[in-house]
Amino acid sequence: MQDTTVHILMATYQGARYLPKQLASIEAQQGVVWKLWVSDDGSTDSTLDLLHAFAQAHPGHVHLLKGPGLGAARHFGTLIHAVQGLGTGDLVAFCDQDDVWLPGKLARAAHWHAARAMPGRPCLYMARTVVTDEALHPLYLSRRPRRLGLGNALVENAASGNTMVLNAALLQAVRRIRPEHMVLHDWSTYLAATACGGELTYDERPCLLYRQHGGNVVGARPGWKQRIKRLWELGKGNYREWGQATEGALADLEPLLATAGVSAAASYRKVRHGASVLERLRQARRAGLRRQRRLAQAGLLGAVALGLL
Repeated sequence: MQDTTVHILMATYQGARYLPKQLASIEAQQGVVWKLWVSDDGSTDSTLDLLHAFAQAHPGHVHLLKGPGLGAARHFGTLIHAVQGLGTGDLVAFCDQDDVWLPGKLARAAHWHAARAMPGRPCLYMARTVVTDEALHPLYLSRRPRRLGLGNALVENAASGNTMVLNAALLQAVRRIRPEHMVLHDWSTYLAATACGGELTYDERPCLLYRQHGGNVVGARPGWKQRIKRLWELGKGNYREWGQATEGALADLEPLLATAGVSAAASYRKVRHGASVLERLRQARRAGLRRQRRLAQAGLLGAVALGLL
């Protein structure tokens, strides 16, 4: 694994307060060759100064790019297309500016990928996190997903993108998804991996400190306020927009879909456009639509029945 190259994709914006510890944790990774691709979305604090200094300390290993200024999802989407020079055995890791990686994060992922190397097969490594407060004091371990698969990926993003390490085959699949069909970069990666017949693993060992603070784009564990907010989003039609994007993403991936992916995509279209409640619920079952939590699953079925997906 020592010669495995991992391309780290980091999106930054006003990250100077947290960035030094994250950069130090990347610098400390052993057992792989890492290359850092950083896209900054117009920071006005000292983020760029920190990045330039890091690049000077690691010549040839850091690429600095200008972000699109269109929000987090488009920011990572731009990075996915910007990274160049990947060999067939290279890997890609998503990285948040405010986390701290634990030792061995990349080496463990590289070891798993090496054991499953097969040309053209998408592979995705994910792991648990130690959720912390803003000062990096541990709060709890992230919950392990109860089920991972295409039926879940169609309706939910079940794993943290900051833990994901994917191979070149999966990156090429994700690149087929148009920007307007990408709700979140990690959700699209999970969807592509499962729809295209890829192999997934979820490592029970935590791989990073997941810092929670007021500026998080996506938090770690939804409390009651977050659940109420999501119900409000359902009523506003946000789920319908996400469903439309997912349907579009499946169409983008069509040439690469596995047999199960083709079948699930057909059922998913009928879930969204079926004329009757019974037909929509029948197709939801056929597609295997399933969220992680029972209450969320009940909400999903309600949305299907009401034609809100």
